[in-house]
Amino acid sequence: ALLAAATATLPAQTPSQTATPPATPTASATAPAAQPNLSGAWKLDIAKSDFGQVPPPNSESEIIQQTPDTLTIATANDSDDTGKEVYILPIPIGAAETSTPAGNFPADADFKILASKAQWQGATLVVDQKMNYKGSVGTIHSVYTLSSDGKTLTRQTHYSLNLGDFDVTYVLAKL
Repeated sequence: ALLAAATATLPAQTPSQTATPPATPTASATAPAAQPNLSGAWKLDIAKSDFGQVPPPNSESEIIQQTPDTLTIATANDSDDTGKEVYILPIPIGAAETSTPAGNFPADADFKILASKAQWQGATLVVDQKMNYKGSVGTIHSVYTLSSDGKTLTRQTHYSLNLGDFDVTYVLAKL
């Protein structure tokens, strides 16, 4: 229900946005890797994820919409540390860093994404963000990789803030 409310404001996808491009059998070894479409509904698999020093959430779901120049992620997260959060992040791909729109996070939220940008590196999407966690400003560096069958999305994330540096591997299953 939380995620449904967050995604009500997302634009509908057209078939061209959700279709996976066909493989090119004549592609040479020097051709760039295809950029996968990360669009879809995803649920965090807590058992397969690695949270290291970070307490895992109780649950997390994401709906991703991808266009050639934007990744929009609607997230619903329930954590003992930060409570229930629902937010939508538009992340530009291949463009300058963009500030998170006002109102995406409550003013008193313990966790906020302040700005984001992304770029493709072959078949992986690299997302860099500025964040605030309980008054500590820091950065998030995430690398998104889609499995060959398109059913698993892995996000390897490095958090860096004055509280310390933390690495987390999120494994999300397509719904």
